[in-house]
Amino acid sequence: MKLNTSKVIVFSLITILMLSACVPTQSTVNEANPSVQEMDQSESGQPEPAEPVAPPLEFVDATGRQVSLSNFPERIVVAGKATPYVLDTIYLFPDAAKKLAALEVRGFDTQAFLELVDPNVTVKNMLERDAGPEQIAPYQPDLVIVKNISLGKLGAALEEISIPVMGLNLETPAFFYEDIRALGKVFGNSERAEEIIAYYQDIEAQISEMMNGLQDSERPSVLVLQYSEDGGEISFKVPPASYLQTTMVQNAGGNPTWLDVDGGADGWIQVGLEQIAVWNPEVIFVVNYAGDSVETAGQLLTSPTWEGLKAVENGQVYGFPADYASWDLIDPRWILGQQWLATILQPERTAEIDLQAQVVSFYQQLYRLSDTQIEEYVIPRLDEIK
Repeated sequence: MKLNTSKVIVFSLITILMLSACVPTQSTVNEANPSVQEMDQSESGQPEPAEPVAPPLEFVDATGRQVSLSNFPERIVVAGKATPYVLDTIYLFPDAAKKLAALEVRGFDTQAFLELVDPNVTVKNMLERDAGPEQIAPYQPDLVIVKNISLGKLGAALEEISIPVMGLNLETPAFFYEDIRALGKVFGNSERAEEIIAYYQDIEAQISEMMNGLQDSERPSVLVLQYSEDGGEISFKVPPASYLQTTMVQNAGGNPTWLDVDGGADGWIQVGLEQIAVWNPEVIFVVNYAGDSVETAGQLLTSPTWEGLKAVENGQVYGFPADYASWDLIDPRWILGQQWLATILQPERTAEIDLQAQVVSFYQQLYRLSDTQIEEYVIPRLDEIK
């Protein structure tokens, strides 16, 4: 039986149209399921953009230790021995106040000074003296900062429980600058670190220029004495050659007389009155960390025991200035002590140094204190500056 040709053609067209309607187009598939397009792009070999990952923070501190952090620390704890030096140094950075989570306060007028530069310090967590890992860990620090003398026992114990530790050296100007640069990395503020260093180095350069051409014969013989009294017993110590006090005297135009007893000592060296008489220095600087250095110097000047010493006969016995800490210490104030020493030992060469103006500049630029704060809380402590 023959089929009608026209009917066959119509039937074929209908079949083709029906089959076409059953096959979705590419655009229809992608609109119904957008992930198909994303999958196709991934399978095409084109990499998907990765989310940025913060690089770890790694540096070597001034103690030679490698410090590795996952990011800039937001919770910092200061603990261990000699915390006043560490606290005074980290507060040179504006972010220290908000990132300091807990601290151990020791000696001097630390608390009073911290309240001046950080009014909120009183509500921070205060650690017990000689706090160990069990007291520090609950504050969840991202970093613990200690003076290098606490790295051994405390630092090792903290690292055993995966708490990063950083040490500050601070013992010489060169180490101080290394410490400042390392702290600049910690606070993500290397620009501020370089500002601080420039402030100090400008003053050092000024004093060095003032001493340019100074002959050995023009350098007075100098003795730095640490005075202490225990149960009525008075004792005296001198700093080792490597200590900051020795460097400061040399840079200020003086000749340290005590270097022959150094012997490679790593701490203050006790000396007797007989040895002091042998040195017979032209100028004596006294520090009394447990009392008033200026008052102590005045007592020595009038003591019959000290009669006959050149420094006493010439009235050249001085107590080191101190506001919230003595200016001879490994504290940011050492630059003020450096200037003060230069004005005492080489007054003609340093006549242009206005010490009170330098104090104002120091607290304004380094601790961001106002003129009113400096006038009311700092200057009154320095009435004895000569």
